[in-house]
Amino acid sequence: MEHKKSLSTILILVISAHIYLFAQLKVQEEQTVVAPKPTKSNVQINLKNVVLKKQEIKPIKQTIKKVEKKKIKKKLPKTQSKNIVKTVKKEKKKTIKKPAKKIVKTKPTKEIFKEKVVEQITTKAAEIKKEQIPVETLKAIENEYLLKLKRLIEKNKTYPNSAKRLRQMGKVYLSFTILKNGKIANVQITKNSNFKKLNKAALEIMAKIQKFEPIPNELNKSTWNITVPVVYQIIRS
Repeated sequence: MEHKKSLSTILILVISAHIYLFAQLKVQEEQTVVAPKPTKSNVQINLKNVVLKKQEIKPIKQTIKKVEKKKIKKKLPKTQSKNIVKTVKKEKKKTIKKPAKKIVKTKPTKEIFKEKVVEQITTKAAEIKKEQIPVETLKAIENEYLLKLKRLIEKNKTYPNSAKRLRQMGKVYLSFTILKNGKIANVQITKNSNFKKLNKAALEIMAKIQKFEPIPNELNKSTWNITVPVVYQIIRS
C-alpha cells in the first residue's frame, strides 16, 4: 500500500510541474515587449567603428564590331576584240585574190621532150661504142671481172674446224645474181656437198660479201647470174 501511495504522489508532482511550466510559457508569449523609439538626442554615431567599403569598379568591356567592307564586283561589259575581226577579214581577202585557174603550167612538156631526146642520143652513142669494141676485149673484161669475184670469195672462205678435224672435204656450187650496181642477191646452193657444215660455211661467204664491183658498162648487162664452185680440200704437206 505504501508503494502505491509513493507512486501516486510522484505522478501528481510530475503532472503539477508540467502544468506550471505550460502556464509560464503562455504568459511569456502574451507579454509584448515595446522597444523605445530613438530620439535625436540619443542617436550617437561612432565613426571609429564605421568601416568604409571601397566600391569595386568593374571595367566596362567595349565590344567594337568590325565593319566588314563588302567587295563590290564590277561587271565588265563584254567587248568583242577588234583583232579577231581583222584577222577574219584578212583571210577572206586572201581567198578572193588567188584564182584557181592560174595553177596550170605548160612548161613540163618541153622538159619531158628534152629528156627523151637526151636518152635517145645516149642509147645511140652506146650502140656505136659496142660496135666499135671487139669481141676479144669484151671477153677479157668479163674474165677479169669473174676472176676478181673468185678471189674475193676465196678470201672470205673459212674452213670449219670441226670439219677439218673429221677430215671432211667437198665442193659446194653457189649461184647468185649480181645487179648493175654490184649488189649480190638471190644466193642459193645449186649443188650441195656431202657435209652440212661445208654447205653452211659456203652460204656464210656470200653473207659476208653482200656487194661487189658494179658490172662494167662495156658488157651491157643490168643483171648477171653467176654460178661459182667453192672447194673445201685439206692439202697434205
